[in-house]
Amino acid sequence: MNDQSKQKDHMEWLKPLSPRLKEETKPEDKLIKKAFFAISPVIIYILYVGILTETAQIILGRIADSSEEYARFISANKTVINAVIRAAVIFIATAAQIPALRGEKPVIISNDGNLARYLKTVCLGVSSALTLNVLFGITGFTGSSETYEKVADKQFALPIALGIVLYGLISPLAEEVVFRGLVYNRMRRNEMQVIFAMVMSSMLFGAYHFNMVQALYGTLMGLIIVWTYERYGGFLYPVLFHAAANVVVYILSSTDLMNKIMTPVTVIITGAITTSLIILMIKEK
Repeated sequence: MNDQSKQKDHMEWLKPLSPRLKEETKPEDKLIKKAFFAISPVIIYILYVGILTETAQIILGRIADSSEEYARFISANKTVINAVIRAAVIFIATAAQIPALRGEKPVIISNDGNLARYLKTVCLGVSSALTLNVLFGITGFTGSSETYEKVADKQFALPIALGIVLYGLISPLAEEVVFRGLVYNRMRRNEMQVIFAMVMSSMLFGAYHFNMVQALYGTLMGLIIVWTYERYGGFLYPVLFHAAANVVVYILSSTDLMNKIMTPVTVIITGAITTSLIILMIKEK
């Protein structure tokens, strides 16, 4: 055996031990790594929220145990305190994702963005949210999930101003950072086809809500949001869309006005507005 053959055999023996001699990654392994990289922001965000929430609840319990006066105050204002904790937790969990978001380099404000486009985005958010909410209501779909009803009861039990800040501003910004800013951008950067990336990121957004009603609602709304993002380019567009949709639904539901517009006529009108806005946006240069 010549010296070159001996050296080759020696290198083969070392392959499992030396990181410099690793075998090439298989295509399926690369796909798994890319998929995990794309969805990891959701996992990280959920972990942050879970750990921070649990920590805050432990601290709150310790405070309540330290004084009867504190215990009474916390018990009397439990709903508001929990909402404030959730707002703080979401803010911290979102802030932790900012370095990763910078790595994706999303265009915060589109260079060709203008007031008319922002207005159309807000109107599309409002009309599509109303269409789906009223449609789900008149068909009885919203009542098909006890989990959703419990979530809704907690959300609308808050003072309206606090609810708007939490569910109309903080949550939309956080969710857009995670699902459009990170997940969708990573899918596109990994050369995933646009339609497939839209569908997958939207389904993930729906599943994140952990109940059947919001899963379907989130998937459908997610598709329109990500389409708007892809159409106009600026990251501000999906944030505005999401915030407008949440604010109008929260105000109408909190003031019981939603029940008054819960008719098929509303679905026809808001559906027509939604369709018209999408057509206008498609026809834009």
